[in-house]
Amino acid sequence: MHSIDSLEGNSVGDELPEELTKLYRYVKQLDRRITKLRHMRLFHRPILSVTSFVLIFVLLIPVIAVVTFLINRTHTHYVFLTGPAGSTTAYIAPRIQSILNAPDPIEQLLHLNIVPNFELRSSCGGLDTNAQINAGVAHLGFAEDGFFGDPVPSLYCATDSKQIQVTNESIGVGKKMRVLLSLYKSPLHVVVRSKLGFNDLQEVPSGTKVYLGGDGSSTHFVGQLIVEHFGLNVDRKGNTLDFDQAAQALINGEFDVAFFLAGLHTEVLKSLLQQNSEFQLLPIAKTESLKTLFPYLESLAIPPAIYPNVQSEIQTIGTHTVLVASTALGESEAYEITKKITEHIQDLLWDVPLNLARVIDNDPSKELFYPIHDGARRFFTHNPPFFLDIAMLTGIGAYFSVIYAFYAMLIEFFRNYRVYRFLSTIDLIMGRAQILGDSSKSMLLNAHLQRLRRAALRLMRRRKITYDEFSYIEDYIKAYKP
Repeated sequence: MHSIDSLEGNSVGDELPEELTKLYRYVKQLDRRITKLRHMRLFHRPILSVTSFVLIFVLLIPVIAVVTFLINRTHTHYVFLTGPAGSTTAYIAPRIQSILNAPDPIEQLLHLNIVPNFELRSSCGGLDTNAQINAGVAHLGFAEDGFFGDPVPSLYCATDSKQIQVTNESIGVGKKMRVLLSLYKSPLHVVVRSKLGFNDLQEVPSGTKVYLGGDGSSTHFVGQLIVEHFGLNVDRKGNTLDFDQAAQALINGEFDVAFFLAGLHTEVLKSLLQQNSEFQLLPIAKTESLKTLFPYLESLAIPPAIYPNVQSEIQTIGTHTVLVASTALGESEAYEITKKITEHIQDLLWDVPLNLARVIDNDPSKELFYPIHDGARRFFTHNPPFFLDIAMLTGIGAYFSVIYAFYAMLIEFFRNYRVYRFLSTIDLIMGRAQILGDSSKSMLLNAHLQRLRRAALRLMRRRKITYDEFSYIEDYIKAYKP
C-alpha cells in the first residue's frame, strides 16, 4: 500500500495544488457517505444531486419567501387614526377603512384574506396624528398640510397616551409622516353666541372664554396662530374636548366662542347653526396677512345658506386636509392604498364640499408642503413598484445570476473531481499491474481498466464529463503503456 500511495502522490498529486488535493479527498469521503445514504431505502432517489441543489435555490427558496410574505401579510394590522369625534375625518374614516379592507379579486378567487387590516383609532387631531406616526405607533391618518408644530406635547392628549409615551423618544430620530393624497379644504368655523353682538373676530374682548380646539389638534394650532396674530387675550377652555364634547359644552354655556377646523357641512356645525339658533359664524377679516405669514393657510369663503343660520358670505381661513401614512409602509403598500382610494374617491367624498376629487389625478407634491410618500409618487407618475420596477428586476436578475454562477462553478468543480477520481484509480490499477508483471492477476487489473473506460464513457454520455475530459483520461491511460 505504501508503494501505491507513493505512485498516486507522485503522478496526480504533483499536477494539482496540495490544497486542492486535500479538498478532493474530503469530497471523496463525503461522496462515500452520500452514496451510502442513497443505497438506503429512504433515499432511493438521488435527492442530493446537483440538479436538486439548484432547484432548491431557484424554486424552493423563492416559494418559501412568497409563502412567508403572504402569511405575514394576512396577520398584519395597521393603525388608522380617525381624528377627534365629530370631525369630518372621523366621518369619512370608516369609508376609507371599508375600501382598504375590501378583498381583492384574487382574494375572492382564493378565498384568502391577504390584505392588511386597518384598525380605526381616534386621535386628538392632525398634530397628534403627526406625533403618533413619527413615534411609530400609527400607520395611517389625517393631517393638515404644512403644520410644523412641536408634536411632543400632543402625545399626552391621546386616549392611549401610556402606550405612546413609551416610544416618544423615537420622535427626534426622523420624520416618518408622508402624504398619500389631498382630500378636501377645511375652513375654520368660528362659532359665537348671537346675543354677544360680535361682527368680526377682532371684536372679541379680553377674557372671553374660548374653545381653541383640543391639545394636539389642528384646530388648536390654527386658532393659536390667529389669536396671537390679532393680539387677542382670551381665556382658553376645553383643551381636552373633542368636537362633539365642545359643541355640547358651548350649548351648556361653558364658553362663548368655539373654533372648529372642519369640512363644510359637518354634522356638529349643522346642529349648532340651525335655523333661529342662538349661534352664528364670525368672519375673519384681513386673511391675506395670515396667508402671507403662514403660506400653508388659505383664504376661504363660507357661502350663504350652507348652514340654515348663515345668511351672508363668511370670510375665513382654511387648510388642505390630506391623507398621510408612515414610511413604515413600503412603496407597494402605499401605492396600493393610493390606488384603491383614488378609484373610489367620488364615492368617498361625494358629500364633502370643497373636496379635491376632480383634481386627484394630479401629482400632489406640486402643491403640498409635506413630502409625499414614494409609493404615492409612483402612483401619480404611473410607475408601479412591482416587476415593472427597474430596481426590482435588477435584484431578481442579480439573484439568479449569482445562483447560475454558483451552479456553473459547482458543475466545474465536480467535473474536475470526477477526472481526479479517474486519474487516481488509473494510477492505482497501473501501479498494481507493474508490480504484478505479466501474471493472471495483472490481466485482471487490465480488465478493470477497461471497465473504467466504459464508466467514463457512460459519464460522458450523461454529460457528467466533457469529451475533452474523456480524451484526457484516455490519453492518461495510453501514457502508461510502453
